[in-house]
Amino acid sequence: MSKKIFIRYLLICVFCFSSCISKPTSNRNTTINSLSNRNVETSLKFYTVKHNKYLTFDTLRFIIPNDANINSNNVYNGIYELKGNSFIRHKTLTFNNLAFLTTFENLGTGIRSRLYVFDTRNKLLIKDSTFKRSYLYSSAGIFIIDRSTNKIFSVDKPEWYSAKQASIITAAVCNIKEGYFNHLKNVYKVGNEIPTDTSLVSFFNKSMLANNKEVLVLPMDWWKTKE
Repeated sequence: MSKKIFIRYLLICVFCFSSCISKPTSNRNTTINSLSNRNVETSLKFYTVKHNKYLTFDTLRFIIPNDANINSNNVYNGIYELKGNSFIRHKTLTFNNLAFLTTFENLGTGIRSRLYVFDTRNKLLIKDSTFKRSYLYSSAGIFIIDRSTNKIFSVDKPEWYSAKQASIITAAVCNIKEGYFNHLKNVYKVGNEIPTDTSLVSFFNKSMLANNKEVLVLPMDWWKTKE
């Protein structure tokens, strides 16, 4: 075999080998993306039967109360599941016989969100006895869920607090007990920007401590006299 023919065969082999390596990677990425999108789109279903509205989380079915603003157009990925020092965002989350769902509204000043929680055993919405409603509210569109402690951390936008003469970021800490949101404490830190990424993790972690100089406790009814 001449040298030229040998080199030609060598180049063909290299080209074929490169093609074999690159194709599976491309197909793998396409499959992962399509599966991810399909799961998001099909994990929830809405339908109406005889004037009743229903929602399904995979195999779990719930009737949507008439006063609950839940529909296919306002589902929002406002659930931040704590994983170590970072978050995974969800539209829905199910564990401990509870199904979590967030919805949103945009009034022109950013996302505001509601967290609805369904009791999968009794097929009922968890109630908020403090505000007489069936959801938790976040003006920042952020609800942090910590599975290890079963705590929910809802964050609000910065606002002026006259008692401290400062702009503060507030959050409510609660858990779920006997069909109700059980409010444990309200906290705040001084600031004028909604925390993100590592600063959001830090805000949550410091809020869980009994004593912290940066994150302080607010009165439970502070919202009545915040001005």
